[in-house]
Amino acid sequence: MKVQRPTVPPTTTPTTKAAPTPAQVSTPAVAQAQKGWAAQGAQVKKVATPLPTAPPPSGFRSAAFEARLDGETKSRNVAGNSVSMLYDGTQSFAEREKMIGGAKHSVCFQTFIFSSDETGWKLAKQLAAKAKEGVEVRVIYDAVGSGRADPKMFQMMKDAGVDVRAYGEKWKVWDLNDRWHEKNLIVDGQQAVLGGMNIGDEYALGGSGKLVLSRGGGKDGKGTEAWRDTDVKLEGPAVRDSMNAFLRNWNEVGTPISDAAKARLYPPLVAKDGGPSVRVVQHNPEVKGIEEAATKLHIRSIETAQKSITIENAYFLPPPEIRKALIAAARRGVDVKVMTNSREANDMGFVSDAARHFYDDMMKAGVKIYEKHGGTLHSKTATFDGEFSIIGSVNLNGRSKNTDAEIAMAVTDPNTAKSLEQRFAGGLSETKLVTMDELKKESWFTNLKQWALSTAAWTF
Repeated sequence: MKVQRPTVPPTTTPTTKAAPTPAQVSTPAVAQAQKGWAAQGAQVKKVATPLPTAPPPSGFRSAAFEARLDGETKSRNVAGNSVSMLYDGTQSFAEREKMIGGAKHSVCFQTFIFSSDETGWKLAKQLAAKAKEGVEVRVIYDAVGSGRADPKMFQMMKDAGVDVRAYGEKWKVWDLNDRWHEKNLIVDGQQAVLGGMNIGDEYALGGSGKLVLSRGGGKDGKGTEAWRDTDVKLEGPAVRDSMNAFLRNWNEVGTPISDAAKARLYPPLVAKDGGPSVRVVQHNPEVKGIEEAATKLHIRSIETAQKSITIENAYFLPPPEIRKALIAAARRGVDVKVMTNSREANDMGFVSDAARHFYDDMMKAGVKIYEKHGGTLHSKTATFDGEFSIIGSVNLNGRSKNTDAEIAMAVTDPNTAKSLEQRFAGGLSETKLVTMDELKKESWFTNLKQWALSTAAWTF
């Protein structure tokens, strides 16, 4: 006898209303958000907006959509940037090495996992070398995420002049769920890399065992298959907001940065004519105002989509509100496709077990779920209607929503969306589409295990 899976109540599609003009969306929340940006050093230039001669745009380019995200995520949409996708470690780590190698003034770096394997030591030595050259190097790592790293690596950087700070302490078992999962690299205040990749061989070189914390732990001590992951390089005015996110965390884990040092981190940045608009969104469940930022960003994007949604997410175990939004989108005719890990590919297999407990209602509504086999998928990306994209550290699960600090970049640009959609399509050959027949054939014991794990879904 199968365990009854939860049923999400039917949703009704609201009547579409005309998008308000920019003047109609000047809300107190928006004003407060702009005040907060200015306080963090992000200068918002006021530009007189002429009266529109045609109806305002709808969807992802509408003033209403942007204003709602302004207020709900305490972020801003900044035009005139340059965005470059970095697929897998071969691209991302080569670009990181090049950026750090060319640093003249500062390197600010935050990661969740900083392993002391070959990749970790290589980066640590490069950061130490830049510090010895006189470059101001600041590093934040999560003490629990990096708990298996050799302390000698961090000490080596400190001895070379790198300012290294850890968030949390391994021995505080009561605080294990409170983690900083962000990945953020800023060089000279002009270039940034954000995304899903931690520092370790499995990210830079590819390969992993199948058990949690087995990172690179095959029979011979090496991984056997490449990990699939995604970062993004950002240049332009929005780099300021990436720096704002880093400094918010930096000031929490030690002596706040001095005004003089802070000023050196914000060089003049030139907007690129016609460059993509970018919104950097920081999410922290313990910080008022941004405690639901990543969740709201995804929900509003799902609600706004009219044609297509493609999601590539490592640990796809969406909280109820995101699950309901996806079901509603599929029911109104949006082509919703999701790529995630199978139990075989997942470095935390029990997450896939729990996730499958929630597949039924989404699939019945028309959501297509593709499970990857082989190497682990670690990306956290999404595209909407071929013009709006999200790339970052945010998993669509209870942990990212409720306990982890995260960072994401939203890009309004058809070229970025096209690149991510092509990447998705190219990876389908390594996946299998989950079917209702497949779910129906699962044993009662498998269903029971999935149900039991799903009861703790808010923690992973």
